Amino acid sequence: MYDITARHAQFARTALENVRSEFPNFVMHLAANESDCSDLRPSRLHPVFFGSYDWHSCVHMHWSLIRLLNLYPNATEAKAISLWLDRRFQLRDVEQEVAYFEKYGNGVWERPYGWAWVLKLYSELAVCAHPHAKVWRKGLRPLADYLSDALFHHLQSVPAPVRHGVHSNTAFAMIHALRYATTVADHDFEELIKRRAREWFNDDVDYRMAYDFSAEDFLSPGLVETLLMSIVLPKIEFRHWFDDFLPDLKLGHYDGLGVSAVADERDARLVHNHGLNLSRAWCVQGIMQSLDTHDPRWRRFGEIAGACAEAAEAAVTGGDYVSTHWLISFALLAETEWHR
Repeated sequence: MYDITARHAQFARTALENVRSEFPNFVMHLAANESDCSDLRPSRLHPVFFGSYDWHSCVHMHWSLIRLLNLYPNATEAKAISLWLDRRFQLRDVEQEVAYFEKYGNGVWERPYGWAWVLKLYSELAVCAHPHAKVWRKGLRPLADYLSDALFHHLQSVPAPVRHGVHSNTAFAMIHALRYATTVADHDFEELIKRRAREWFNDDVDYRMAYDFSAEDFLSPGLVETLLMSIVLPKIEFRHWFDDFLPDLKLGHYDGLGVSAVADERDARLVHNHGLNLSRAWCVQGIMQSLDTHDPRWRRFGEIAGACAEAAEAAVTGGDYVSTHWLISFALLAETEWHR
């Protein structure tokens, strides 16, 4: 393993600080009765994932910590990460997280974004060689099992995908769920995801990247769908699909695929565009894995990935808390997902 970079050491320190910070917190909670409002402290509602401003961000910042631990097991920061995980992934606390989903009205809570990040988190733990990883996996397993079953049934029954560039996006969740399914050898789940991807997206054509933007997006609907299909389809089949889905790119027109600026660094929704830049970098690098290196799009995608990542760099650990509580995860996707 490599020595930890100064940048990733800062990621580790910032992520640890965030997951430990209970406040400020955006509490998303359905109260079925008066007693459900008696104590809304995040740590009471969610004894594992109570920090990082909101539940799903806390989940994927824990993924960030484990990704960094996997990359740099001998780093100074690794000890602090492992000590934190020892305290967090206690079976009784995880079972309380499961119980929250089982309460009245919570069956759709955090679907599918938070669910998918739990599965991504577990898949990272599944390949972790740390001496305590087996205990951490055992602790987190009830939540991963519950949400993998929930997402399986959701994908099996929902009539159409959600295509927005925010938390409800279905393709983004399917990418993380597919990694989970292949990692834990859940073949039924894997086949369901691949089948649904074909049913929903295989006939999509003539998508225009010029319209693929919203001021509050942190995902590109077109690129996330393309990344999913690059994973699901055989390489030759994907290349034909890609030509048909994004014909402007085949012609060398990249309107709408550049850097997105953030108008207000303290606006929790507008800073989503920092995430959009980072997720674009993650997507195009993933798509590059299925392209021939002589394809003009391959080189252009590399340039786009670099520009998008650079545009968000200052906000990842140096921005307002509305950025720093979550962007590390997207930076790590862009920097490490395809280069490990």
